Formats: sequence, structure tokens, C-alpha cells
Amino acid sequence: MGAEPASFAPENNPQRVLTRTRIRYAPPMIDPVPPPSASTAFDLYYLQNGKRFFWRNPNHGVSLIDDGHESAILWHNEGKAIRRLWTDIVSINMTAGTTGKEIVNNCRINFRNGRFLVVTDGGASGEVDHDRTPVYRDFVRALHRRLALAPPGAIRFVAGVSQTRHTVMLVTGVIAGLLFIVTPLVLTLFLRDWRALGPLAAGTVFVWPFFKVIGANRPRDYDPRHPPGELMD
Repeated sequence: MGAEPASFAPENNPQRVLTRTRIRYAPPMIDPVPPPSASTAFDLYYLQNGKRFFWRNPNHGVSLIDDGHESAILWHNEGKAIRRLWTDIVSINMTAGTTGKEIVNNCRINFRNGRFLVVTDGGASGEVDHDRTPVYRDFVRALHRRLALAPPGAIRFVAGVSQTRHTVMLVTGVIAGLLFIVTPLVLTLFLRDWRALGPLAAGTVFVWPFFKVIGANRPRDYDPRHPPGELMD
């Protein structure tokens, strides 16, 4: 009988047989499946682009989406989802406000197109909702953890109001203190008018939150790794 064809000839080298077997049964190469994006939702109320006056705020529910280069913040406007990438954010401004009784914290997110989103720990009426304050604190910390990864200088982090507005607040606070605290105190101590004790107590209750807001709104920059705690209480 003649020699067998080369393709079917018996192989005398075990190592070569093993190598061919590995190639023959190697699984086909496939593209890796990208991991699904993760979303963290926060049931907080928000304002959009300067709208401040309302009977009842219908807007609540903000989400932070972790999706690599497509990571973003998402909210809704009139039923339409709005999504802005981290790279669309130019600055964060944390402030506090008061209606005379309670302090409401606000986190304003400014975008490159001039629009902004204000997330708050207030409720639908705009008054502070103490049940939402811990949620607001978690939101602010989660947002800052993500934005702290941006290149230095890409996003500005500011606490408080402008210097001009802060000066006006200081002057107003001094006038309020003179009217509602100093005047009743003088009447009580020097004129022995004990009826002034009632206005003194009421004035102290009214003015104290305002002075606390003045202190918290002192204008300054801050490190995103350490957002100001006095604006999250």
C-alpha cells in the first residue's frame, strides 16, 4: 500500500497533536458585554431655571446615573425626562434660606447652556421637610463624590451667596436685631416694662434662624470632597 495522504498521516509528535486539538476546540472570540448602567434615585423636590413662586411644587424625583462617559443627572419636566452629563456641569452652589421659622437647604447645579437645577430639602410647599433632609444630605454627598473626579478647575464649587447679597443680609440682620431684640431688652432692663418680655422672646425666635442663615451663606469656595455640613443640616 502507498503512503497515506499528508492531511491524514499519523502524527508522531504528541505536543503538536495537543496544539492542534487546542486550536480546533478553542471557543470563538466575542465582544465583551458592557455592564449595565446603575441609577440612584432621590425623592427630592427641585426647581428649574429660576421658577420660585408656586402654590405646590409638582416636581420631585432626581436620579444620578453611573454609566461611564455617559454618567449624568436625570429629572423630569412636564413628563419629559431631562438628562445632563457630568461634563455639562460648570458649577455647584450650595445655599440656605429661611421663611422665618425653619431653614431650607438648596443645591444649585449650573449647566453650560445657562440653565440650572435647584435641588432642595423642602417639601411641596417650599417649607423644610425634615424627613427629606437626610435624603438631601445623601444626594449632596453622592453628587460631590462623582464630581470630585472631574479635572481640577473643570467645575467650581461655591457655598453661600454673593458678597453683595451677603452684605445686604448682614445689614438687614442688624436692623432686625435692633428692632426685635435690643429694643425690647432695653424696655425690660431700664424701663422695667415687663410687657416687653413677650416681644423679646418672639423677636429672638424670629431673628435667630435669620442670623444662622447669614453665617451659613458666607461666600466661599470649598473642596468637593468635603461639602459644607452647615448647608446640609
